[in-house]
Amino acid sequence: MIYVGVRQLKNNLTRYLRRVGEGQTILVNNRKRPVAILKRPDRDAALTREERLAALVAEGKIQPASLHGPFGVFKPVAVKGKPASRIILKDRR
Repeated sequence: MIYVGVRQLKNNLTRYLRRVGEGQTILVNNRKRPVAILKRPDRDAALTREERLAALVAEGKIQPASLHGPFGVFKPVAVKGKPASRIILKDRR
């Protein structure tokens, strides 16, 4: 593990990121106190959102959304009279 201060990391960021890419881990210190760890992401962390969701569905941890909603197919309510938008506009005048 490599130990580096914030200022040194900032000034040589490309070099340290290259080392992280090679598999090394870097502990970042701010005034001699550890504040962060830089390391390569795990394979699971590099998955896209869709891939992570598909994995959770496959594990049974979540269920995919239903196209019909929890109460069945949506059916709009038919209302007689003027549209609500006209009534609101008239009321504002």
